[in-house]
Amino acid sequence: QAQGPQPHPHRHTAPARPSAPGASTAMQLKVALPSGEVTVPVEPNSTPGMLKENLKYSLRVPPKLIKLTCDGRELDDIKPLVAEPNNLKDGDIIIAVAREGAAPEEVIKQAESKPPAQTMIRKEEPPKPKVVKKDVVRPILAEGDVVKKKTIEPGYQAWKPQFVEGKHPTRHLAFIRVEAVEDKKRYPEQEETSMVFALGDPQTSPVWTAAVLQMEVGEKAEFQMPKKAVDFDPEGLLPSDSCSTWSVELLRMAEAIDVEQDYRQLLHIESSGGKERAEDLDGVAVHWRVRRWMAEGMFCIASSRERIAIMPGYGLVPIEDQNAPPVTIAVGEGQQEAVEMIAMKCGPGGKGHMYLKTEALKGNRPQGCVVIDVEVVAMDPCRGPGSAGWKGWQSLMVERETGDQWLEEADGRRKQLETFGTLRKSTGDSKDAEAHVSSQVHKFAKNAARRYLRAVKWIEADDQEDRKIKLEKCTLQIRLAKSSTLAHQRFGEAGEAEANGEEKVAIQEALEILKQVLVTAEGLKNDGLVYECLKMHLQVCIQGQDVDQARKVLETLLTMRPEDDELKSDSARINRLEGVLHLKRGASTIETVQKDLQAAVIAEDKPKVTDCVQKLHDMIKGGEVTWDTVRTLKVGKDVGNAMKMGDPDIAALARKVVGEIQSLATRAGIGL
Repeated sequence: QAQGPQPHPHRHTAPARPSAPGASTAMQLKVALPSGEVTVPVEPNSTPGMLKENLKYSLRVPPKLIKLTCDGRELDDIKPLVAEPNNLKDGDIIIAVAREGAAPEEVIKQAESKPPAQTMIRKEEPPKPKVVKKDVVRPILAEGDVVKKKTIEPGYQAWKPQFVEGKHPTRHLAFIRVEAVEDKKRYPEQEETSMVFALGDPQTSPVWTAAVLQMEVGEKAEFQMPKKAVDFDPEGLLPSDSCSTWSVELLRMAEAIDVEQDYRQLLHIESSGGKERAEDLDGVAVHWRVRRWMAEGMFCIASSRERIAIMPGYGLVPIEDQNAPPVTIAVGEGQQEAVEMIAMKCGPGGKGHMYLKTEALKGNRPQGCVVIDVEVVAMDPCRGPGSAGWKGWQSLMVERETGDQWLEEADGRRKQLETFGTLRKSTGDSKDAEAHVSSQVHKFAKNAARRYLRAVKWIEADDQEDRKIKLEKCTLQIRLAKSSTLAHQRFGEAGEAEANGEEKVAIQEALEILKQVLVTAEGLKNDGLVYECLKMHLQVCIQGQDVDQARKVLETLLTMRPEDDELKSDSARINRLEGVLHLKRGASTIETVQKDLQAAVIAEDKPKVTDCVQKLHDMIKGGEVTWDTVRTLKVGKDVGNAMKMGDPDIAALARKVVGEIQSLATRAGIGL
């Protein structure tokens, strides 16, 4: 079934095993393998059984067929390394061998065939550094700039170029291998792999598109190219060596979906799999892998199949375990966007590849240009009563718990923003970080709201009058009201502004939901549910800046539970909100008084000028306006013009206003 917030898609949480390189450990053990000796850092409380899990990749046998000995005695799999009867200490040598005797049928078959090479995960492989050049304009080729000098090997399949120029939802992907003839340098470095690029991509040199357009699939040919035109590769996808003669081999062509029609997200569906397709919020079991996308090679840098192996010559290294179980993602939640997009395009058994440029789908993935490979294994499409995956109450609980996890994540980040706001005023450096956390709050809250809404619809579709179901629906509706309003909540300076149209709609819908819940809760005579509903009603009123209604709800809550300390905090929030609204009204009023003063000065209406200056004095002294408002409106300038009218009484009163403005500026400067 669909899980809640997933772990970072490019990290794998493994069970307790030998410590990772660089970790603080208490023991170093030497493991003697048939192919060599490896020093391994281990945690003292780990077990030989855990060690076998890492050794199975080197010995090519299941853990139960591995024998570990030290000083001639066999180690106990389930006892800690340092405890009886193992009694290992730092520096001990462990002999690791495959057990003698009959091996299971699958092991015999594996031994008879050549074992596949282990795919090592090169986590430290950085993106290709971008070379800063003055001339970053893509070169324009003249006729005859890219010339096929000779065919080294003939091709076997012609193809028709269709999606090379301009915007288009489909692109040609070319899989090639090349060699700089003068330098004898090959790309990619691994002979069995290939480079990939989209024909016509404005972020690649046009020489490679021009060469491929002259070739058949399977053909290998030698081309003459202008060095300056080759030397254009802002994303690091293709060679840019100063070489004019190149050998190009066109391995194959494929079509890809250009998601945004800008070459930045290219989706290649290798196989579509079964007919079934995932819908929004469906759980999908997948294997994923992230590869670096660059000319030198497309190395694996992260994988859902990641495991730690003990390899001779390397020690502890991350590898891909082809027998690792798939991981489950929920499509549409935006945590692993590329993986989710592929999962929605393929059925079980399908495979897809997303080619991402540096600035595409940057969240939750390694930096730089990458390729994300996805294999869809299975689906768990629970879509409510009557659907194949419906399990009644169990499905409902899973959906609610998933929503709760998202809401907890959103609430945690909301508290983080509010705490930060009380500690310091936003600066240019902090605003970007605040905006990022704010976007996470909205995203996570939206995911929670979608889960709660779906669960409410399931209950309504099931149409049961059971008290337990009614209570569950009320709980879901209260949390739906909270998450749907939190998905639009403003923070920091924006929090004092008026809500936009979408937020107002969300607040109104939440109030309607809570009204229904209150009626049901009172009918069920459930005081706890009534109290929880009213508390949520209070929060929605505060967000909607409805001070009068918020005070009424607060009074009701205080009569129910006067000992609740949270209500004191809510009362303080209402007071602060009232102060902010008072200042906003003051800003509007002072602007009106200012305009009246300007007109009176021009008309030389001294009684009116006196009245306006007095009002300005009372408003500023009474704290009805902020320094930012006074400064922005340039109130001091108009007060100065009143002083110049020559009336001593007006001048004296104006000087008092100037003094209040200076005091207001001083208080603002120290954060008061």
